[in-house]
Amino acid sequence: MTKTKFFLPLIGLALAAALCGCSPKGASIVPESEADTRWQAFIHRSSRPAAYDVLSGSLRFGPTNDTRRVTYLLWSSAIEAPSLLDDQGHEPAGLDDADFDAKAPDNARTIRLEVNAGVGANIAKAVFENGQMLLVLPKDQKAYAGAETPDTLRRLLGLPLPMRMNRLNDFLAGRYLSALDVPAPERYLTGGNGNIIYCYKSNGRNYELELDPKALPVRWSVEGRWSLNMAYDEKELPRRLDGTMESDGTEMRMVLLVKERRSAGSLPETSMRLDVPASFAVYSLDQ
Repeated sequence: MTKTKFFLPLIGLALAAALCGCSPKGASIVPESEADTRWQAFIHRSSRPAAYDVLSGSLRFGPTNDTRRVTYLLWSSAIEAPSLLDDQGHEPAGLDDADFDAKAPDNARTIRLEVNAGVGANIAKAVFENGQMLLVLPKDQKAYAGAETPDTLRRLLGLPLPMRMNRLNDFLAGRYLSALDVPAPERYLTGGNGNIIYCYKSNGRNYELELDPKALPVRWSVEGRWSLNMAYDEKELPRRLDGTMESDGTEMRMVLLVKERRSAGSLPETSMRLDVPASFAVYSLDQ
């Protein structure tokens, strides 16, 4: 065999390895027709009416070997004017000093979150709207107002989340495509148990989204950030999100369990409002 004949197969193997750069070892390329059919099923599933229920459950977070457990209540409603993050009589608490960005993207919903430790021990209350947030810490008698950024809740509560609150809310309601903000995949690979892995890039990072045979997302990973596994209930809505991320040499863990869903109509209209007591100190997140 000549050197030319010897090197041609090696070149072919190298190209194949480059194409499969995002795949687990030994994964093969999926037929385009099969991958496209499942992707279209994923789009169709994600476009169904969202289940914006009142969610309650538990949340475990922190360093992998030192997580702590809290309970949460999460609900939302369509945004209505005026904004719930306007002053609305909060001047004594200093909310007029917080710089809310009027040009922030419209996320379509106002989200309320309550976090508790133990029976009746409220750790935090928060409202999220249009990329802004108001966080009240009753025990510290403090509140924080301003732009919601990926590290805001982690910095204030030690709470690492894989996505912004509006996207997490959408994902838990079944709006998977918009929550994960997935563009058209660049390539498709075979995963285990009949799953298909869709690889794409966004903002210079490599992403993987793994869909099972029902076109449900069962794994989502962001290069250098999160790896998130998902499990579902009998209605094919999320019941468990289990993720890890590397941060400053420490592996962080988050396990979110949805234990109960009930109709948002079970809450009074005033449930979306979050008042700050006049005695609380309020700090701007934008300074």
